[in-house]
Amino acid sequence: MFERFTHEAREVVIGAQREARGLHHRWIGTEHVLLSLVGTPEAPGVTTLTRLGVTAAQARDAVLAVAGDGADGLGDEDTEALKAFGIDLDEVRKRAEETFGEGALDAPLESGRGKRFGLFGRRKAERGPGHIPFAPRAKKALELSLREALALKDGFIGTQHIVLGLLRSDDQQTLAVFERLGIDPRETRREVLADLRKAA
Repeated sequence: MFERFTHEAREVVIGAQREARGLHHRWIGTEHVLLSLVGTPEAPGVTTLTRLGVTAAQARDAVLAVAGDGADGLGDEDTEALKAFGIDLDEVRKRAEETFGEGALDAPLESGRGKRFGLFGRRKAERGPGHIPFAPRAKKALELSLREALALKDGFIGTQHIVLGLLRSDDQQTLAVFERLGIDPRETRREVLADLRKAA
C-alpha cells in the first residue's frame, strides 16, 4: 500500500513518527498523523481543515489534552483520577527509581521466558533501533485512506485521502481530539469532498 502514497503523503507518515517521538509516545496514533498533516496547511484536504480554523498549535493542544505528553503515558485527567484513589504517579516513579534505578519504569517488560518485550509485545531487537510501532487505530486510518482513494477513483494515496481516512475513524481517542478541535467528522468530511470537487 505504501508504494501508492504520494511523496507528500509519505512525508506525512514520516512526520507522524517525528511527532510521536517529540511527544515521547511509544506508539504512532491517529493524533500524530493529524499533527503531521496540519503541519502542511496547503496540502490537498488539509486546506479544508485550515479553512475551518484548525491550526498546528490548536491540534497540538488537543492531542496533549487527550494523549498527554508521554512522560508517564497518561494524560492529566488520568493522573487526577488516580490521585482521587490515593495514587500519586510522581511518587510511584520516584520510589521505583530509588529502588531500581533511574528510568526503571521506562524499561521494556520481561516476559516469562526471559526475553525483553516492549509495549506491543515484540522484542526490541526485532523492532529495530528507534522504531515506534503504529497503533491499530492509525493503521486502520491509513487503510481507510486507501479505500478513500479507490472510492474517488484515484490511482494514488495523497494527503486528502489520509484526511478522509482520519475523519472516518471511530475510536475514542481520535474522536476526543476532533471534539476538542470543534470538528464534526461527518460534516468536515463533506466539506473536504466539496473542496476537492471544486479544486478538480
